Amino acid sequence: MLPVVNFLPWRRLRQRRSARRWACAFLLTALVIAASGIAWQGQAALRFHHAALWQHSDGEIAAALDGAKKPLQLRQQQWQQAQARALRQHNTRLWRDTLLALAERLPPQAWLTELRWQQERLTLSGLAGSFSALREMELRLQGVVGFALQPAGAMVRDTQGRWRFQYQLNREHNDGLQP
Repeated sequence: MLPVVNFLPWRRLRQRRSARRWACAFLLTALVIAASGIAWQGQAALRFHHAALWQHSDGEIAAALDGAKKPLQLRQQQWQQAQARALRQHNTRLWRDTLLALAERLPPQAWLTELRWQQERLTLSGLAGSFSALREMELRLQGVVGFALQPAGAMVRDTQGRWRFQYQLNREHNDGLQP
């Protein structure tokens, strides 16, 4: 007869080994899941920290730009004012030259009492000592550069014997000259 072999201790040993393997696999799986969760949480915290840094730096840049914006706007406003002042001075010089040329063209027996600029039309009103001075004035006004003489307005003689006149000169072209 064959000797009797008892397999119970071997089965127990095999069950223990199997239980240990499953326990180790379970623990390793749990550790991997926990480590992954911790790594994910760390990455999320790092991303949040970077986002906060970006937001903070964007805020500082925006504040710096806002701080630099006011002096630039002030400088631009000053530049625009200087340009407007230069344009006014240029226009004043042009008007001065035009009015000086007009004054040089007046005959000695005529003088102006009113100058009016309205809608590209210069209206001259004044007095002349004689009718020949009126004729001479009309001839001289025809030569004013940049203006076209319109037909004469009313000319009447006042009680002192002087002639009241009114002439209109229309601007021939607009060269930016404004009073």
